[in-house]
Amino acid sequence: MMKEIKAMARVQIILEVDAGAPWGDDCTIGQLYKQAADAGLSALNNALRSGAAASMKVIGEPKVVSIITEEPS
Repeated sequence: MMKEIKAMARVQIILEVDAGAPWGDDCTIGQLYKQAADAGLSALNNALRSGAAASMKVIGEPKVVSIITEEPS
């Protein structure tokens, strides 16, 4: 009889999130980058909590960054 091996994996997935918000002429590039990043994270957190991720899509291929296995005792 074969024993099952316990394994855990970590995968990186790149998401594209619409952080569309209007910015005024007086907004600096630094402010725009910070506010866009904050809006993207907020949109992701809200979608994960509510289960609605319609405005997001996975871009690129998933990348397996680690796999840890444990031999059965």
